[in-house]
Amino acid sequence: MAGAWHDHWTSALARFAESPALLLLALLLGTAIGAEREYRQHAGGLRTCALIAAAACVFARLVAEHGGGNTAAGIGAIATGVGFLGAGVITRLPSGEIVGLSTAATFWGTAAIGAAVGLAEFGLAFMLSLAMLFAQEALRPITALIARRQPPRGPEPK
Repeated sequence: MAGAWHDHWTSALARFAESPALLLLALLLGTAIGAEREYRQHAGGLRTCALIAAAACVFARLVAEHGGGNTAAGIGAIATGVGFLGAGVITRLPSGEIVGLSTAATFWGTAAIGAAVGLAEFGLAFMLSLAMLFAQEALRPITALIARRQPPRGPEPK
């Protein structure tokens, strides 16, 4: 009995000790993603992305520790919840142009980064962080080139 009690508390203390490090890593990766948004003066910048990553990390840790082995459902719930945040930033302007899609996708990806950190999938978290920064920065000139060369848009069908 004493051995089981000791094992339980040793395991609980180890999990408690690693949680701040995971939370800090998620916060830092979210901050890196948000810094680009902040620099470009887009909605959902530094603080928003840092908070999304940190919260997703905590949710993922809770699911892993207390989710009864149903991690997929917990991750799905995180993605769904962040989807509502993303939906809030997507807007159709009076001109018909739709804005906010990249910000919504950034929120979704940032939550995935935080969840990956919370589940100790560090390689995945770093790879997605790099992929998102690449998409936001390196693809920007290509997007601008395409926009300059495409024909003007006609009115949107109703």
